Amino acid sequence: MDFEDLMELSRDSYVSQFASFIEKQQALHEQGAPEVKFQLSDQSGLYRRLYCADYASGGEGGQIVEMTPDEEVSFDPISVSLGELEMTVQRLNWHDVTLTLEGEALPPDAFGEWFETWFDPEDVNTDWDSKFSSHVHSLLLDGHDIHVDFGTAPVEALVELFVLIEGAGVKAATVS
Repeated sequence: MDFEDLMELSRDSYVSQFASFIEKQQALHEQGAPEVKFQLSDQSGLYRRLYCADYASGGEGGQIVEMTPDEEVSFDPISVSLGELEMTVQRLNWHDVTLTLEGEALPPDAFGEWFETWFDPEDVNTDWDSKFSSHVHSLLLDGHDIHVDFGTAPVEALVELFVLIEGAGVKAATVS
């Protein structure tokens, strides 16, 4: 299996489980919605303090409910090259991807355009006829570590993140 197939498999596995999770939440809660965006406090550490909850129930006692997938794609670590970027891929869980960069950490503003596209804070690129948003759920920058919950975003979001990192001059990274 090549890396493109592995990314598709990881995403498809997650989104399939996400769809089942949403159906269960909608049956449990009279009011609520999937993929609800929030702005959190400065203490959250999230990029621009923005977060997309998997499900938010409405009415009195409303709450945020997050899905923990029952299944994850497993594989032996692989090496992947993208231009000058050499990556070791140890694990690829769509809702919890960590990229550890070797060398200098990228400044937060390097992620601005990517975040605008794939988190889409103002929902300008939302297909309202689609079942899900096709957006990333969160981005956390922690020095050399980039943590992403890719939510229902397509594989293209991950590929564009790799391209951004390679274009910024990063030569090596680990995906876990």
